[in-house]
Amino acid sequence: MSNQSSVTVILANRPRLFRELLQHALKTESPNIRVMEASDGAPSAALLREANWLVVDEDSAAEASRMAAANPDMGILALENRGSRARLIVPLLSGLDQSFFDVPTLSGLFSLLSHPAVEPAQ
Repeated sequence: MSNQSSVTVILANRPRLFRELLQHALKTESPNIRVMEASDGAPSAALLREANWLVVDEDSAAEASRMAAANPDMGILALENRGSRARLIVPLLSGLDQSFFDVPTLSGLFSLLSHPAVEPAQ
């Protein structure tokens, strides 16, 4: 897992253009976010172990949840195709409301991704 001063986000969402735009925006506007890209297919297990967040498209959310089961500190953000709404999935918190919520601005998305999905146990 990455250190506390930065958060690692893996972008595995589609379409590719949206993923690349989001990657550029995160790198430009959020210096404490380390962005990695899983461009073709599912991210590797090694890559997932480093991640605080995995961003996928809604069609890949169920598969991503299964992959993330081995990484309970990682959150998953499933984006709708148009990117205006998202669903938060945190495997460790099974009681969490996983319904869609609006993502009205990029700054709101950056704010969410700037923090670990699950705080480490003390």
